[in-house]
This record gives sequence, structure tokens and C-alpha cells, in this order.
Amino acid sequence: MSAARTRLRVVIDGSNLATEGRTDPSLSQLDDVISAFREENPRAELIVVVDASFGHRVASGERARFKDRELDGTIVTPPAGAIGRGDAFILKIADRINGVVLSNDSFQEFHAIYPWLFDEGRLIGGKPVSGVGWIFTPRLPVRGVKSARAVKKLAVLMPEGVTPSIGTTITPAKPSARPAAAKVPAAKKAPEKVARPTKRATKASRAGAEEPPPAKATAKTTKVAKKADVVKKAPAKKAPVAKTTAKRAPKTNAPAKAAPVLESIPPSNAPAVALRRGRQPVNPEDVFARFRSAFKVNSRLEGEVTTFTSHGAVITVAFKGGQVECYAPTTLLGDPPPARARDVLKRGDRRTFRLITVDPERRIAELALA
Repeated sequence: MSAARTRLRVVIDGSNLATEGRTDPSLSQLDDVISAFREENPRAELIVVVDASFGHRVASGERARFKDRELDGTIVTPPAGAIGRGDAFILKIADRINGVVLSNDSFQEFHAIYPWLFDEGRLIGGKPVSGVGWIFTPRLPVRGVKSARAVKKLAVLMPEGVTPSIGTTITPAKPSARPAAAKVPAAKKAPEKVARPTKRATKASRAGAEEPPPAKATAKTTKVAKKADVVKKAPAKKAPVAKTTAKRAPKTNAPAKAAPVLESIPPSNAPAVALRRGRQPVNPEDVFARFRSAFKVNSRLEGEVTTFTSHGAVITVAFKGGQVECYAPTTLLGDPPPARARDVLKRGDRRTFRLITVDPERRIAELALA
């Protein structure tokens, strides 16, 4: 029993962590997460799950490597068209094995189905820190509108007193019949139906020849109705004016639309895009542009090992156009990859590397040991 408790089983939300601080997922970043978490928890059993579209969204240079990982079972994808997509698949696995979920997502749609998400230690988040590596810490899900709606829906009890779950069908026939019988009793409706015809009948019998005045009244009402129609039609004629003003509005705003295009031309705007995502560019724009023109993907280059992180090493590459800092993850430093970059590299070593991918937003290149 004690051995089962000490065994840590973790389901990794690969799509979430591979996209942390990025627009598109990165298989290399996901490998960094796995390596860093395994370094802190060497006895943990890891199950990596990604969305079905993950293989199409990663960089073209990583797709073949992802296919191999999917075939050997180190990365799992849910069936195509699965309800709830990868999130439901992840939580179902964690629920079955009583495991921990490694993700920065709060899974708000599933709070009512899996209340154990709020138990201490069942959800762990991770963030990369520059110069330090990945930092993992326990967290609690954030409640929001989606979680409130889910709880409200699942709080309804069925006639047998059972709480419904997702997929349970509740027929509206019985609920609609109950309020109809409760709100409108038959005793109250009967006098209303009988009272109206009796009053009209007595008035018609007493008035006799006094029926023409209502006819005059209807004639007046028709005149008033005609005047009302004229009044109602008057604003309809003004409607085209509003339409013409709406059509002219884009012409006056035409120069304003051209402004963002002009703003995107200066190079100073490129760092602003990266800063908005919370990750600053590594290399100067002009030097990195010369580096990209000098080296293509899969080309070989020489670099010096500058420093280490918990998930790789920083490589400085000097060329005719200047000097740039590149990154070599542990997953690309050997086959099988080493546990740490220090096991195969030393600070100050000059080694030959191969260019794998280029991240133009962060202005950094990813290298593999040749």
C-alpha cells in the first residue's frame, strides 16, 4: 500500500505546455518539459497526451520526429473527433489511474465531472524561467463562467434523485406538464370564459339600436390608424440617409486602416510582438537576419558552449555577420538523449552542430549535436 502511494503517475498535457509562451506548439519545448520534470521526479511514470492536430501544427522539421514518438507510444493522441478533445482524454486517464495532471489549463468545463481537480496535489503547473529552466509548482484550477455553468447544469436532480452526468438525456415532457397544472387552476379559468360572453350579451340586448356609434368609432379609429401609418412611414424614408452615412464611414476611415501597415514596417515593432507573449527576443534583429541568410536548416556550423540550463545548453555561434546565441536541448544531444547536457558537453568546448529550427519571433536557433 505504501509503495502504491509513493509511486507518482503523471499525465502531461503536452499541447498546453508545448504552446506555453508561443503561438504554435513546439515538440522540442515539450521534450524540455519532459526532461526537466523527469530530472526532478526520476521515479515518476509519465504519460504524455497531445491533441489530434498536434502533428500538423508543429514545425515541418519536427513532424517526422513526432510521428516516430507517436508510433513508439511515448506520445499519445486521442481518437479523431473525440468529444471534449484532448482535455477530456487527459482527465479520463488521470481519473482512472488516480494520477496527477501536469498542465496550466484549469479545465473549467469538467469541474463538476472531476471534482478531484481541486484536491491538493492533483494539478501541477509549469513555467520556463530564463537562465533557470522549467519550474513546476502545485496549483488549483481557476473557476470561471464555464465551470459555473457546468456545476449549475449538473446540480439538477432526476426523478429518482440521481445526479445526471454528461450524456444523460432528460425529457422535458414531465417538467412542462407540472407547471401548467400548478400555475393555472381550472377553477380560475372557468369564470373568465363565462363572464366575458355574458357581459357582451347583456350590453347587446340592452343597447339594441345603439350599435351605430361603435361603427362611427371604428371609422375614426381607421382614420387615426391611417395617420399613424403615415407617421410610421416617415422615419422609413430617413433610413436610407443612415445607410448612406454608414457607407461613407469606411471612406473617411480609409487612412486609419493603412496606419497599422506603416507601423509594422519599422524593426522596433518586432520585439513588441514577442514581449506581448511574455518572451523577449534573444538576439538583435539585424545580426539574427544575417545569421538566417548565412545558414539554412540542416546546415552544419561551429559553436562554443557558453552555459547550461536544466533542459539544455546555450551555444554561441560566431560568423562573418556577427555573433548569435543558439540553444541545444538535451533531446538533440545524443541517441538516446543524455539526462543532462553536462554529460556530453563542457563549458568552453567548441563543437560542430546541425541547425534544426529557427524561431523568428524569439530570434533564436535550435541546434543538434552533429
